[in-house]
Amino acid sequence: MTEMSPSRVTPAPAVAKSRARWWFLGTALLLAVGSFALYAAAPTPETQAGAGDEAAAVPVRVMALEARLLERTTRLSGVIEPRRRVELFSETTGRVITLGAEKLDRVDPDQMLVEVDPLLAEVAVERAAAAIARAASQLTLARGERERYEKLAGRDAASASRLDQAVNAEQVASANLREGRAALREAKDGREKTAIRAPFAGVLQSFDVESGEFLRMGDRIAELLDVTTVLIELGVTDREIVDVSRGAPVSVAIEAYPGEVFLGSILRIGAAADMRSRKFPVEIELPNPELRILPGMIAEVRLNLGDASAVRAIPRDAVVDRFGVRFVYVVAREDGRDVARRRRVEVRNISFLPGSVELVEGVEDGEFLATTGMSDLRDGVQVSVTRDTAARVGAGS
Repeated sequence: MTEMSPSRVTPAPAVAKSRARWWFLGTALLLAVGSFALYAAAPTPETQAGAGDEAAAVPVRVMALEARLLERTTRLSGVIEPRRRVELFSETTGRVITLGAEKLDRVDPDQMLVEVDPLLAEVAVERAAAAIARAASQLTLARGERERYEKLAGRDAASASRLDQAVNAEQVASANLREGRAALREAKDGREKTAIRAPFAGVLQSFDVESGEFLRMGDRIAELLDVTTVLIELGVTDREIVDVSRGAPVSVAIEAYPGEVFLGSILRIGAAADMRSRKFPVEIELPNPELRILPGMIAEVRLNLGDASAVRAIPRDAVVDRFGVRFVYVVAREDGRDVARRRRVEVRNISFLPGSVELVEGVEDGEFLATTGMSDLRDGVQVSVTRDTAARVGAGS
């Protein structure tokens, strides 16, 4: 048997550890070399200042701060409503024999809408006339009796009680005559009401009756809208209501007629605010002689709130608010560059210009405010001003 001499073999775990150590050292060496190369290739601060000024500048638009005369106005939207809305009901009983209009028709004042068969009304008139004739005849007879018994009583030929009866009979006959005359007036009024007429010019919003239909007193016939003049109800704030006056002119734009302006006036002003909206109701009256403006249309009303006043108005977006502290960026010329400088300001809302605010203090007239790029601006950052105002900024620096 041949014996084999044992050979020296390195255990597998030791080989793995050795390889991992060398791989880690090589990776660290490569990273160190790369970092050094990047550091060597990076530009110095002097190089950055010389080559990247224009590229690093934040583009902005600016405006020159100045007080301008602004008309104090507000624009409010509302819905067109009819000036009057009346429901018509039958005031008599009978069958419909004639219709003078249809639903959605435009009607004139006193135009006949419905005619009811007048037979019953005419019978009532004749009956009342007959009752008057009968009462008149009875009164004549009773008066004659009373005069005769007065003469007899004067000669002691008739008792006082018989005279009293004659006087009472005359009074009853006179009352019957008055009652008959009242019944005749009522009957004639009922006959006139068999023709139902439009009380004013307008549009029939509804017309709920057909020819041949039997009407009873109190049945609903139609709904009539007066649109010769239309109304718009608006809600204004407590700061605006003090400058609103009755009869003041207003201009109205209606979505259905783009480009047209309609002239109206303030009809009524509410004396108290609505408890839900906290706004004061204002009613606008708008003439509509051609009946072009219809209820339900959307209108925008322009209200004047007093005389024009000088206001330093700036865009609301130009003001930065940080936890209640408001500031703007003033663009000024420093060492030949346009630089943004942060300036704390005080502003207040302009009720008639919701997209703007009034700058009360913090910036002087003639200085230039940045109006765009607010999220990229910082105090002292260089800016590039838009070409149309760059000359003005330079002149104002």
